[in-house]
Amino acid sequence: MAPVSGKRTIRAAGERVLLTDGRGVTVRPLDAGDAAALIEAVEHEDPWDLRRRFMGVPPAATQLARQLGRADGFHDLVIGAFADDGRLVGVAQFDRRDDRPTAEVAIEVAHEWQRVRLGTVLLTTLAALARDRGVHEFTATYYADNVAIRRLLRQLGHALDSGYDHGQGYASFDLDNADGDGAHRVARGELTQTIQRDRTAYSDSSTARPET
Repeated sequence: MAPVSGKRTIRAAGERVLLTDGRGVTVRPLDAGDAAALIEAVEHEDPWDLRRRFMGVPPAATQLARQLGRADGFHDLVIGAFADDGRLVGVAQFDRRDDRPTAEVAIEVAHEWQRVRLGTVLLTTLAALARDRGVHEFTATYYADNVAIRRLLRQLGHALDSGYDHGQGYASFDLDNADGDGAHRVARGELTQTIQRDRTAYSDSSTARPET
């Protein structure tokens, strides 16, 4: 599959995207068939990144794989980024109760794939897919000192609420009125062009509640 170029949006079926360091990934939804790839990714991830992601001791990789198998793609949607060698190097998901328009978002990027805007690709793609499924607001909880996730989440859109409580940060974002530099570019089909042009570097290692 040729790299995405010009004004094209990442498709749910899978699109190849070039990152700022020239490496490529294929982004697509995950299902039960990706359990082995998920287990391998978790077992080889940096322990501190996992601790930040789950805000504490992470669950066993096999438990995360079982949860992936229960994701229905509507209430719980998980997408992943695969390197050219087949490794799963990034995962983002949302989950919600019933058909409510608000969903919790979570994201994790392999340590050696951070600072190349892979987190931006995953999060803004997830936001676009969420809107297609009737989700209009993302919420997230993270360690208060996690500057990277705050920067990354700002690309989702207009912040409805944010703050800190007992060392934890929290925020909610309106996906329909994006004013950052990420979600509205997905809506206009300009994400990949932006990813290749914008060389701004910051960590994509992100945290949210451990409902993955």
